[in-house]
Amino acid sequence: MSSSPEHAPLVQSKSAEVALKLALIGLVAIVLGNAIEFKLWKIDFGQNLAGIGALVLIIGVLQWFFDRHVRSTFFAEIREEILGSSHAANSGICDFFANSRSVDFSEYFTTSSSLMIGVNYSGKLIDNCIDLLRERTAKELQTTIVAVRPGSHAETFLAQDYATADIPAGLRKIQELVEHIDPPRQYISVVHVATVLRYSFVRFDSRIWVVIGTNGLGRRAVPGFFVSSGTPWFNHFVQDIDLLLERQ
Repeated sequence: MSSSPEHAPLVQSKSAEVALKLALIGLVAIVLGNAIEFKLWKIDFGQNLAGIGALVLIIGVLQWFFDRHVRSTFFAEIREEILGSSHAANSGICDFFANSRSVDFSEYFTTSSSLMIGVNYSGKLIDNCIDLLRERTAKELQTTIVAVRPGSHAETFLAQDYATADIPAGLRKIQELVEHIDPPRQYISVVHVATVLRYSFVRFDSRIWVVIGTNGLGRRAVPGFFVSSGTPWFNHFVQDIDLLLERQ
C-alpha cells in the first residue's frame, strides 16, 4: 500500500531540503547585503539584496512551518473528501428523489423482464402505476407484488401501530387492482408474507427503487433512491428481498 503524500519519506525529505536551502540563501543574501556598500543611480544594492534575502528567508521559514504543521492536515482533509465521495459513489445509489412520489418509472416498467413491487398494505404505488402495469401485461411480462399476509401477526401489528389506517381495506384494494389490470391473473401474482416490510421497493432487472419506512406518524414527503446492479447496496437489497420471500 502506497504512503499518503504527507507521510511519503521522499516528499518530506525534498520539502525539508527546499526549505533549508531557501533559509540559507536568505541568510547569505542578508549578510552580503549588509556588507556591501554600493550605490548606483541612487539605488542601494546592498539594502536591496538584504531585503531580497529577508524575503527568501521568510519564504523558507513559511515552507518549513507548512511542512511541519499544515501539510498533514491539508492532505488529510483532501483525502477524506476524495475517499468519502468515492465510497458514496461506489455504494450503488445512482439516483435520488427528495419526494418519492415524484419518481418516473416509465423507463423501467416497460423494459425490465422481471418486476417485483413490495409494500406493506397500501395500493397507492400500484394505483399510480396502473397504466404501466397494463403495458407490462400486454407485453406478457411477469410482475410480482409482495404485501403483508391478511390475518397474520404482521397485519395485527400494523393495525395497532397505524390506528387510523384500514389495513384489511388496503390489502383488499391491492387484490382489486390486480384483478382489474390482469383479470386472468396470468402475469401479475400477489405474494403475502408474514412480516412487516421495513421499506417499500420496486425491483427491476438492473436496479431497485427503495423508500425507507418512517418511525414517526403523520403524512409527509418521504425520500426515495435507486441503487444500480453490481454494487454493495444492490446486492444487499437483492439478498434481503430473497430472504423476505422465504417468510410467506
